Amino acid sequence: MTRRVLIFLTPLLAVAAVVLALALALAAGGARDARAAGSSIVGKLSWLGQSCFVLETAAGTRIVMDPIPKGLGYALPVGLKADAVTISHEHADHNNVGLLVNKPRVLRGLTADKKGWTKIDEKVKEVAVHSVGVYHDENRGADRGLNTVFLFEVGGMRIAHLGDLGHVLTDEQLSAIGSVDVVLVPVGGAFTIDSRQATRVVDQLHPRLLVIPMHYKTDVLPIKELAGVEDFLTGKPNVRREATNTIPLSTLKARPGTEIVVLNYK
Repeated sequence: MTRRVLIFLTPLLAVAAVVLALALALAAGGARDARAAGSSIVGKLSWLGQSCFVLETAAGTRIVMDPIPKGLGYALPVGLKADAVTISHEHADHNNVGLLVNKPRVLRGLTADKKGWTKIDEKVKEVAVHSVGVYHDENRGADRGLNTVFLFEVGGMRIAHLGDLGHVLTDEQLSAIGSVDVVLVPVGGAFTIDSRQATRVVDQLHPRLLVIPMHYKTDVLPIKELAGVEDFLTGKPNVRREATNTIPLSTLKARPGTEIVVLNYK
């Protein structure tokens, strides 16, 4: 090969090397992005009706919140097992531990006499569980007793289950709850906050990712005093209706604003 040919090829080889390096960098970046996207899924959340949800993490840990009994119109799962169950208060449509076929840890938000709150600050495998005492009504529990907000932390996500919250939150309660990504909020009124108060509570908590309404009238629920979910949804942006009762939980935002996700109980 002559000197003239070498001089001609050298710049071309340099360009080719740069192109190859860029291609390898882009491929590595794509792989990192794919891994990051995969790792953003921390688990899934399923609504069984009323205020009952099942949190299942990516590692398989399962926590059931406010298990429901028969007679509410919702199809109960057969053979449901969990690592733990949380009970916001001791009303029959929230404390059916018998729904579970195994013997999970039972984390009750109220003391045995129902006159005080149990301070919960525990780990269920990789899930941190905390509790904050609130009330079932606007008269500091004089009408319907006490209630508990349960907080679940896993994979960098914080989920707040408000139970049968009966009032807007105080500054002290907001401070105890802290920042949240997902809020499960009652909206049906009568026995809990109504759509207007629920809107105010969501504004107070300002969840980063999702608002999921619960404890409202559906076509199968026989409790006629509750209002439907539409009152809460009216005029709100970013509403998404799911065809099923389950939603994946991702730490990545699907939209710029907080989404309201209406789950199907079926």
